[in-house]
Amino acid sequence: MDEIKGKVKSLSKAIDILDVLCAARQGLTLNDLSVKCGYPKSTTHALASTMRDRGLIRQLPDGSYALGIRLFEYGSAFSRGFDISALSRPYLESLSSLTGANSVISLLDGENAVSFDYAVSSSGVQILPEIGVRLPLHCTSQGKLMLAYMPPQKVNSMYRRQALQQYTPHTISDLDRLSEQLDVIREKGYAIEDGEYKVGLRSVSAPVFDSSGTLRYALTTIGFFRRVASADFGNAVDATVKQARMLSAALGFDK
Repeated sequence: MDEIKGKVKSLSKAIDILDVLCAARQGLTLNDLSVKCGYPKSTTHALASTMRDRGLIRQLPDGSYALGIRLFEYGSAFSRGFDISALSRPYLESLSSLTGANSVISLLDGENAVSFDYAVSSSGVQILPEIGVRLPLHCTSQGKLMLAYMPPQKVNSMYRRQALQQYTPHTISDLDRLSEQLDVIREKGYAIEDGEYKVGLRSVSAPVFDSSGTLRYALTTIGFFRRVASADFGNAVDATVKQARMLSAALGFDK
């Protein structure tokens, strides 16, 4: 076996090929692979052929090579193997410490957002997070974030069947206005709630993606911030986005 100092060189070379294909995000010819990896064509071809036979890479109709479906299967199994509550706990606690407010993590369940874990700040007025409670999507930051990453036709279909319930004077009850806000959320990469579900409460939510790039969870900071234009709330936005990115990376998301 091709070994040196306890390491398998051929395996290391195979991983190099996968890294190059991942960075390219498109098919590469055998010659391109050979040049980018720095290996002879014969070595590159032998490794690529073996990985193709095992589904790790695939050969496109034009003969070039790309990542294979087996890697997606590995990534999916990798994500499923996580205890998300245990994995997210350090990020929730760090976020709460950085903002001085409570932090919550939620998922989409049908047409509602459901929070399943939280961390409570030791400073300021305490808010008991609504764990396990089904929250509306159109007037909470975690819910609007989830809507923003849905296909627009699904959002329109959902709210043709039901009215946008008015919870406070600030709740958006018009679908066109909501759609405009969802566009802004996708552009900025986070969602804000400004007293739309409960008067006085303000929150920011950022997306947590899995290894396939699918939005799985919303990470939220919530509290009695004075206004969304305040420095404290701006800090909460920055911290929430950063911690959500770090949690996404822990789930295998690489972007």
